[in-house]
Amino acid sequence: MVMRFAIVIAVLFFGFVFMFYDSGNSAIRPIAGKVTDPILLPVIEKFADAVDASPSQPNPRMQLGMTYEGAGLSQLAEATYAQYVEQFPERLIGWYRVAIVQHRMGEVEKAIQSLENATEVAGENMDAPHWQLGFWYIDVGNFEGAAKQVAIADSKRSNSVQVQIARGRIALETGDPESAIEILDNNRLIEQIPDGYVYQLLGRAYRATGDEEKSREAWNRAGQKKPKWADPWTKNVVTHTVGLNVLRQEILKHMRAGEFAMARQIIDEYLVFNKEALAIRRLDAACDLEQGKIDSALKKYAILLLENPKDTFTMRLLATLRMRTKQFQSPEEVAITKGILDTIFTMTPDDEKAKALLDRLPTK
Repeated sequence: MVMRFAIVIAVLFFGFVFMFYDSGNSAIRPIAGKVTDPILLPVIEKFADAVDASPSQPNPRMQLGMTYEGAGLSQLAEATYAQYVEQFPERLIGWYRVAIVQHRMGEVEKAIQSLENATEVAGENMDAPHWQLGFWYIDVGNFEGAAKQVAIADSKRSNSVQVQIARGRIALETGDPESAIEILDNNRLIEQIPDGYVYQLLGRAYRATGDEEKSREAWNRAGQKKPKWADPWTKNVVTHTVGLNVLRQEILKHMRAGEFAMARQIIDEYLVFNKEALAIRRLDAACDLEQGKIDSALKKYAILLLENPKDTFTMRLLATLRMRTKQFQSPEEVAITKGILDTIFTMTPDDEKAKALLDRLPTK
C-alpha cells in the first residue's frame, strides 16, 4: 500500500514537472499569405515548429525572432521577443533584441524601457546595453541619464569608441564644445568610426566655438551618416537573415566588385525561385554583357521591352550596352541608339541619366 502510494506521488510529481517544463506560448507565425518568399518562409516554419515542439526552450524562440528581425519583419520579431522576455526575464539577449527592434520601429519610449531592463540583468563585463542606452538618452535629451550609463559602460570596458563618442556628444549637446573637441579630435577615433562621423561632430563643435575655418575643414571631411553600432548579437542576427532579398544584395555586391562569375551563380539561383523578378532579370542581362555575351544580353533586354514598351530603365540599359559595344558604333547604329534615348525623352523629358548618355553619344 505504501509502495503504491509512493508510485502515485512520483507519477504526479514528474507529470507536474513535465507540464511545467513544456509550458510556454505558441510560436508567433505570420498571417497566411503575408510572407511569400520561397526561401524565407520554410525557415520561419522550421523555427516556429521547433518552438511549438519545445515551448519552454529558449533557443528556438530566439532563432525565430532573429529570423523575423533579419528579414525586416519587425512586428513579428517584436512579438516573438516579447514572448521570450516574458518567459526568460533574466536573459539579457531578449531585452536587448526587443529594444533594438522597437527602436527601429520608432517606438522610442518602449525601446528605452526595454533597454533599461537589459541594463538591470547585464553581467559585470557587458558594456553594450549601457552605451546604447546612453546614446538613446542623448537623442531624447536626458543627458544626466546618458552620462550615468556611459560611466557604467566605461567602468566595464574602459575608453571604448562608443564611450568616447557618447561623451563627446554629451559635451556638445550641453554647451561645452571645447570639451567635445578635446575628446573627439583623436586620430584613432576618427579612423575607427566610419563615414566621417567624427568630423560631423567636430564641425558642429568648432562652429559652436566660433572657429568657422576649422568647422568648414571638418565638414569638408564629414560624411552624412550616423554609425550603426553593432551589439554582441548583431552577427547572430545577420546569420539568420535569409530570403530572396539577401540573394539580391549578394548579386549587387558581386556585380559592383566585378565578380561576375559569382554573380551569375546567384542570379541563376534567384531565378529558380522567381523567374519574373524585373530587377533580377535586368541584372541577368547586365551580367551577360559583362561576361561578353552580347547577343544574350540584347535578347534579354528586348524581351523586357516587348513586355513593357514604357520601361525607360531598361531602355537606358540597352542604350548603354550599345554605346559600350564596338559593333554598334557605325553612324547607322548610333542613330538607332539615339532613337532609343529619344523614346525615353518622349515619356520622361527630364530624365537626367538619359541626358548624360545623349551627351556621350557621338555626333558624327
